[in-house]
Amino acid sequence: MELTGIRRTLFVVLGAVLTVGGCTSGTAGKADRAGQAGGTAGAPATPAAGPAAILMMDDITAVFENGATVPRYAYITDLHDGCGYTAGWIGFCSQSGDMLGLVKRYNAIAPHNVLAQYTAVLQRLADSGSDDTSALGEAFVRDWKKAALDPAFRRLQIQVGHDTYLAPAMQLGAREGVKSELGLENLYDTALMMGQTSDDCDGMLKIAHETDKLLGGNPASGVNEATWLARFNTVRRQHMKQPCTAGRENDWPQAVDRSQALQELADRGEWDLKAPLTVGADFELTISRPQD
Repeated sequence: MELTGIRRTLFVVLGAVLTVGGCTSGTAGKADRAGQAGGTAGAPATPAAGPAAILMMDDITAVFENGATVPRYAYITDLHDGCGYTAGWIGFCSQSGDMLGLVKRYNAIAPHNVLAQYTAVLQRLADSGSDDTSALGEAFVRDWKKAALDPAFRRLQIQVGHDTYLAPAMQLGAREGVKSELGLENLYDTALMMGQTSDDCDGMLKIAHETDKLLGGNPASGVNEATWLARFNTVRRQHMKQPCTAGRENDWPQAVDRSQALQELADRGEWDLKAPLTVGADFELTISRPQD
């Protein structure tokens, strides 16, 4: 199943623009001798992504994507951004085929589910790249919300998000030597919003490569993790302000608060993503009890 790596990033909730915020991880490298980038405290050398941290990461995604502190599985709207219907916890899109992929997986575990009747239409929209929501109609909106009452569908939304974006972020984190949970969250969010493959010109892999080049290495080779992540965020914001990804010239420059919120967590030393956790920048939402 193919899922788009380009996330929807402009949601307006309560007047805010939602985009949709001591120890070192290794020996000092030449980037550290050249000076700290961003002035952050060193990241702790702890294993990334325990179960509690993954729940927190999912809820941070909900803050960015839905303006909520828990995933909004029933969310569905037409943002008139070329994606057709945008729905669910990570904004599955009817135009790109990732919504189709999710529904097909739902069909496999629940053949008579309420969304199965739309599979052929979703296939046609994905094949043609059409953002026409009239082909699905308001009945689809109602049925998506009904499906979201099914725990199996909610679990599937989380699983698809993890399979598609968290797993590649963990793989990259292992190669780069990113050990903190906040560091992994930076990679995860970048993959989810901007793409996770080598074909994504503004994606996670591209930004990590540029960061390595600028610093002459990465945490695996001895660069301080806090230094590397601060520079990663700087490079990410540059891509967001001047994206090479078609169709993102207008909304991504307005979404830099997403990266800023993550950098604020680093500046506060929130490397282990423990609750309660306040996501700042323009969001100012506190996650008190992480949950999917």
